[in-house]
Amino acid sequence: MPFRLHLLSFSARYGPEPSARNRRIHRKTSTGTDRASRQMLHGTGGCMNKLLQQACSQGDIQPLDLEIGLFLEKQSGGRNPELLLAAALASAAVGSGHVCLPLEQAGSLLVQKNPDRLPDPGSWRKILFATSAVGRPGETAPLILDQKSRLYLYRFFQAEQRVAKNLKTRAMAVTTVNTNKGRQLLAQLFPQQNEERINDQHIAAALALLKPLLIISGGPGTGKTWTVARILALMQAMSETPLRVGLATPTGKAAARLQESIRSAEKNMDLQTTTTTRLPQAQTLHRLLGYRPMADDFSYNADNPLHLDLLIVDEASMIDLTLMDVLLAALPSSCRLILLGDRHQLASVEAGSLFSDLCADSENCWSPELCQQVEKLTGQTPAGKSIQVSRISDSVITLQTGFRFHEKSGIGTLAAAVNSGRLEEVETCLSMEFSDLQVQYLSGSDREQWLKEQILKGYRAMVGARSVEQAFAAMEGFRLLCAVRKGTAGVEGINNLAEQVLNQAGLIAGDTDFYQGKPIIIRRNQYQMQLFNGDTGILWNDEKGSLKAWFMQPDNHLHPITPARLPEHDAAWAITIHKAQGSEFNQVLLLLPEKDSRVLSRELLYTGITRAKNHLILCCDPALLSTAVCRKTRRYSGLADQLQQ
Repeated sequence: MPFRLHLLSFSARYGPEPSARNRRIHRKTSTGTDRASRQMLHGTGGCMNKLLQQACSQGDIQPLDLEIGLFLEKQSGGRNPELLLAAALASAAVGSGHVCLPLEQAGSLLVQKNPDRLPDPGSWRKILFATSAVGRPGETAPLILDQKSRLYLYRFFQAEQRVAKNLKTRAMAVTTVNTNKGRQLLAQLFPQQNEERINDQHIAAALALLKPLLIISGGPGTGKTWTVARILALMQAMSETPLRVGLATPTGKAAARLQESIRSAEKNMDLQTTTTTRLPQAQTLHRLLGYRPMADDFSYNADNPLHLDLLIVDEASMIDLTLMDVLLAALPSSCRLILLGDRHQLASVEAGSLFSDLCADSENCWSPELCQQVEKLTGQTPAGKSIQVSRISDSVITLQTGFRFHEKSGIGTLAAAVNSGRLEEVETCLSMEFSDLQVQYLSGSDREQWLKEQILKGYRAMVGARSVEQAFAAMEGFRLLCAVRKGTAGVEGINNLAEQVLNQAGLIAGDTDFYQGKPIIIRRNQYQMQLFNGDTGILWNDEKGSLKAWFMQPDNHLHPITPARLPEHDAAWAITIHKAQGSEFNQVLLLLPEKDSRVLSRELLYTGITRAKNHLILCCDPALLSTAVCRKTRRYSGLADQLQQ
């Protein structure tokens, strides 16, 4: 087969959506290399052979990664252990959430760090460029190696280029604003409360008028959706015709929260014309884009763009690179885009740390021209430096004032300390007494007994509810979050423990798979039923006494489904911090494992802490807590660099 046909086959197989699915299937069914791949490995050269075998046996390189390397090595004309290793690691990097692999960081993907056994980056670069499998930016090849020695799978390089180009174009577009009208409306929506403090929310709304692209980052309680509700009213009041507005999030749960938050914020507006009657239904990004599971593509794209004037996307930190690529392609150039998120939270499950990259080095630093325009609209002089860091820095604002947690809040203090990465601040916080923060350092049987007591106390209201509506309200009141899935301190172990404890207490009939009061979480998308990975429901009898699985819709209505029709799902007495992203609960019990895990990180801990609104119980090993605080997640990507060019 000609090499170009092999290349097309490679691109088709490892495109954004299929690659994610193939990777999950392959990783689930294999824990090491298959026999054929292992035999082929013996044909590679000495040191490289040992390194590859070790990486495969430890799970650093999965069978799918190795197959890519072997395929490209074969198509490039024969044995080339440096190419095989580079291709396998580039694929493994994507599986670990990276968009690319910097050659000098290749050792970071390996459990056993052996930099001396890896090729020298300079020599490695020359060897790779000598093969037909590796090209430079602008060329078409299965692998792309850029000027900074970042190695990409072709599809991810292309996606990153398109996203950067699209965002820069939107950010640099010129808009015309009626300054007098804008100033009057902004004054109504944001009456100045404290003249000594800059009102970031006020400035964010002004930026929404001035910039077709706006990226708003802020921690919990900084008023992101409160601000967006006013931006919606402002934009509609400034427009001569009704705006076509879209509201979207990565998950159904987040969509429901966005809808509810905006409606709640609109009730207290000091503007006669609000958007309440025109507020669209918030929906998932996949639904907005018209995902077609049978064809594995989207109805809306560059040839069939969305019919919108303004799109607001919440929980943008959960969006991966390839989904953003699809979204931007389907968004007409005339449509304004507002992205909301918390750049310090966990990055997307799939490749990239897109939202964090967009906010990189943009600490409310704007150009002098923009600062002057903002001052005319708001009467406030932006406190940030009047310099432009990147092509989109004028479109980025961080809301820095929190309103949810008071100064003496343990949750807020701990979240800030963890986010800073300063261990001494975390230790000081945990040594203090707070009304909303409790810390337990327990292990072994003491830990298990304490957990049993907490499970009974936390879930008694839910299983004892008189209606499914009350059960949902109770589930929002208490949630047990785990850092990992496996083990006694993981989701699987805690779910088993919860069923055992509640069953023994006579609160549930947990001797069957389906019983009233059981919380469940969907693990696989079922588009026909509008159920998505991460959606949470409760099993409860309907008015006829038939057991149904109930799910809350974005419009706050409950939808029943026969349990037998449910897609792949798990019990949800405990869920992972990843699955809880985009949700908030009155009380959270945050449980860390007793042994170290790669997933433990500062971002994971921060995300778990900030799921709690009123009370947090943290159960952990002090040493592992320190490890998590000091372990900052790094996703390799070239997007931040692209945005500066």
